[in-house]
Amino acid sequence: MSLTPQILLSTIARERCVANIKELPAFSFNSGKIKENASVLVPLCVQNGEVFLVYTLRSSNLKNHSGQVSFPGGKRDRGETVVETALRETEEEIGISREKIHIWCEMPQVQGRNKDILITPVVGEILNYDPLTLRRNVDEVDEIFTVPMKNFCDVRNHAHLKFEKHILPIFLYEKHKIWGITGLITHLFLQCFLPPDVYNVDFLRKRIELQELQSSKL
Repeated sequence: MSLTPQILLSTIARERCVANIKELPAFSFNSGKIKENASVLVPLCVQNGEVFLVYTLRSSNLKNHSGQVSFPGGKRDRGETVVETALRETEEEIGISREKIHIWCEMPQVQGRNKDILITPVVGEILNYDPLTLRRNVDEVDEIFTVPMKNFCDVRNHAHLKFEKHILPIFLYEKHKIWGITGLITHLFLQCFLPPDVYNVDFLRKRIELQELQSSKL
């Protein structure tokens, strides 16, 4: 199957993706301990005739998750919806205004690694994506980069982390490692977005230890 935008971002494909997402379970536990809520945008875009996902590399100066790959996002402000949070944080972190983002749907909540925060991923398509117009928040973001769908579909870019008896997916792309909650959200989304005959995973082919991920700050 072709990975062209004409196919992957068609109305039929979008509706199928949203229907699949609605069938996903929530990945949260110990709900009584939740102290905060957050949202991230899972941003699709088109560059040079290919479909990509957009990521940020968090600043090495940040207190939490410094130097790690993440989606644009952050904690919800009082009175905000999860979509409003994702759009606000995206504009603050990478300079893309909400008017340029077509929201598809919300994904089920995912519990953060410290188990006291619930994260709601929001799927959105960035319209007329142009990397030259991005405005990186230098206090929070060291780098903005995109990963093509063909990279996710290549099992040579798959690995895993074993964390608290769970197998968590890792995606390798150039110098970056997409892991943790971001890696899990990426995998859940791709399962819904890409046909199964295209997205065949083999995360067990390579194991990466947590200290390797933390020491690399990627």
